[in-house]
Amino acid sequence: MKKNHSSLLIVRCLLLLLLLTVSSFAAPYDPYTWRDSTWDYRSEDSTDIAANVSVPKVAGVASLTLIAYGAAYWLVFEKGWWDDDRSHFHFENDFDYALNLDKFGHFAAGVILGESFYEGYRWAGTSEFQAYLFAGLSAMMTHVAIDVKDGYSPEWGFSIFDVLSGTLGGFLPMAERYIPVFKYVDLKWSYWINTKAYYRQSETGIFTDDYCNQTFWASFKPYRLLPNAARQYYPSWLAVAAGLSIDEKVFTREPHPRREVYIALDYDLEAFRPQSRMARTIIKYLNYFKLPAPAIQVYPEFNWFLLYPIKF
Repeated sequence: MKKNHSSLLIVRCLLLLLLLTVSSFAAPYDPYTWRDSTWDYRSEDSTDIAANVSVPKVAGVASLTLIAYGAAYWLVFEKGWWDDDRSHFHFENDFDYALNLDKFGHFAAGVILGESFYEGYRWAGTSEFQAYLFAGLSAMMTHVAIDVKDGYSPEWGFSIFDVLSGTLGGFLPMAERYIPVFKYVDLKWSYWINTKAYYRQSETGIFTDDYCNQTFWASFKPYRLLPNAARQYYPSWLAVAAGLSIDEKVFTREPHPRREVYIALDYDLEAFRPQSRMARTIIKYLNYFKLPAPAIQVYPEFNWFLLYPIKF
């Protein structure tokens, strides 16, 4: 969706501030033998954070969340159509918008919301499982609330696919903790302005809608798949990623816009085994971003780039 992404961007940034505030109250140190981070990066030591719900902390998380949502409304929604034109509630299944790449954008927004809510609920004293579950549900309700309001927009509408994508993203942190396959693959995002096509057709454009400059990745970790005897010959931080993007024809209105497929080297930042809780949290977030690395485009034509997403 168009306006949705600007609103979700504000919410994500404000919740990230909440995360940093929460993290500052974490334990000042963690045991250096905290875990086998190669195989179970997210599992928490039984002495790490006890499940003991604190009512003041829950109230603090709720208050900061409401402040974040209020700021998002004041900065985005109030300046948009929300306080002006209105239509009857209706659905809009925009499944073909931006060749579906916007659904990956909503998924990514849900991931960041889910991670931020998890940190807040865990700090407030809920159990690890409860924190993941409530975080996914909170991300889902955020998307539902925004799309319900968009359902009354004369220009947009309630999109089931947007809500579904954001909800799946909100539960990704939980999946990464409890589903073994996610020990071998990370989902990532990269962005670099290589073309101004989107901004030339949108006076109020925001980068979250600039899909022809975004790439969404599945990053695979060969080191974790190797037998123990072979690991000494392969860098634990070196991953291989497959990426999906679209060309600028989506925004220039030229015929036959196409998807683009990339294969690239990548970095598994979790392989550096940070020990403190603050460091682990920072690495967890950074690992959702695909950093520049050598890449080849394999569809619809062949190209190679030294530091993709920077094209030169």
